[in-house]
Amino acid sequence: MKSMSSRALALALSLTVLSACGSALAAEDDTMLISPAPSGIAVQLNGEALTFTDAVPVAQDGRTFLPFRAVFEAMGAEVSNEGNTITAVRDGKTLTMTIGSTEATLTEGGASSAITMDVAPYVDSTTWRTYVPVRFAAQAFGCAVGWDQDNQTAVIVDTEKLLDAALAEHQFTYMEKYLAYNQQFQEGIWDISAQFDGSATMFGAGPLSFQGSMDGTTADSLQMAAAMNLKMDLTAFLDAMSQVAGQASELTAEDQALLDALKSEGMDMEIRADMEKGVMYLTMGGSALETLGLPADTWYSFDMASMYGQMGLDYTALIDASKTMDASALLQTALQSADLSDKDTAYATVSALVNGAAKVLADDSFVKSGDNYTTTYALEEDGTKVTLSFTLTMQSDKVVGYELSMDSSTSVDDGEGGQITTTTAMKAGMDAENHMTATVSMGMDPLMDLSLNITGDYAAGDQTPETELPAGATVVPYEQLIAGALGG
Repeated sequence: MKSMSSRALALALSLTVLSACGSALAAEDDTMLISPAPSGIAVQLNGEALTFTDAVPVAQDGRTFLPFRAVFEAMGAEVSNEGNTITAVRDGKTLTMTIGSTEATLTEGGASSAITMDVAPYVDSTTWRTYVPVRFAAQAFGCAVGWDQDNQTAVIVDTEKLLDAALAEHQFTYMEKYLAYNQQFQEGIWDISAQFDGSATMFGAGPLSFQGSMDGTTADSLQMAAAMNLKMDLTAFLDAMSQVAGQASELTAEDQALLDALKSEGMDMEIRADMEKGVMYLTMGGSALETLGLPADTWYSFDMASMYGQMGLDYTALIDASKTMDASALLQTALQSADLSDKDTAYATVSALVNGAAKVLADDSFVKSGDNYTTTYALEEDGTKVTLSFTLTMQSDKVVGYELSMDSSTSVDDGEGGQITTTTAMKAGMDAENHMTATVSMGMDPLMDLSLNITGDYAAGDQTPETELPAGATVVPYEQLIAGALGG
């Protein structure tokens, strides 16, 4: 079982790493799709090239496969092969796969979880060697995986090894206390109320302003029911867009009625979700939506496992991690957003992120001021600047509140001799009375600006949320709604 320090550091590192390199996520190839299929593939583990003797990496069906025994032994695992079952054991984790099956099992601490792969292990008919898909094989043991297209190299970084090394050099008692504080909100029933407002502009047009409220209940952080109302004022935005287009703003009576309804009545929304089952339902109401052709009393369903799967994430593993607050899976996902597309820099990049973040989150990096303990993090490279501040409020040697703030800016060439700068400022926190506040502002000059303010309260509840639909409810898959909106 992982120590409290491991879990606390992993949770905190996830946030820090995501803050530092989240913009790289869109550039990552999450499926390890190989194009074109290479004639020879190299593999790098923790910055070192792996040597293969009687069986070499291959590309098949657009995926990279590695010799089972060679790659797992290089990662420090003990392997066995009995019939169609192949097994790898490392650091208390047992990965079991079956030849020809996309279903695998990962067992740790007596608990097993299923992993669904998009391709199956197979036996090469020429060498009689067993091959496994590199991404699933490596991620099962907490490794980050990338692909260097130019050098036809699969890049593997053992993030668990890096994490263990960071833990050995520092103490993280403050983060342990924060994890214990945060755990209370993951257990039991909590009633949540919130109010929010904000505005947005696009190409100087606007603002589009909005405001709303939400009341809901959660149980063990996995079941949820919430009701929300959202009001929007589109008048200034539409007027400005008409001026940009050089046309007068002429609205029909029906259009004006729609705008008036959005501003005065708004849209009503209700959400019911059971995240453990992987289902979420949403219904919307209001005269504005009925005018747009969305029928009342219709619930839209979301298949969470499918949605996360399309993003390359194992939904079951993430839910299992959330139950125990073991954030290793979240850390692995965060580190996957680092740039692993260059074999010459990948390992150094991930190592620097883990070691730098670990140092910032260690006890000796927190500065005391009254009841507050604050640590800061800064990064500046390749046109990106990030500063992060994390403050814990302590009373009687326990965390009773926190504040997290982050500011970032990224500048890129616009292709015409200038630059486009994107800025983000976020601040979120909760005080000792469980009152929460959050502010977010984003800007991409001169394209858009967005601001959002949220306030709310958590209070212990006594009634579990309703996650089932009303009897006889009309249910429409979300994909069907999107297809209809796109004319599909």
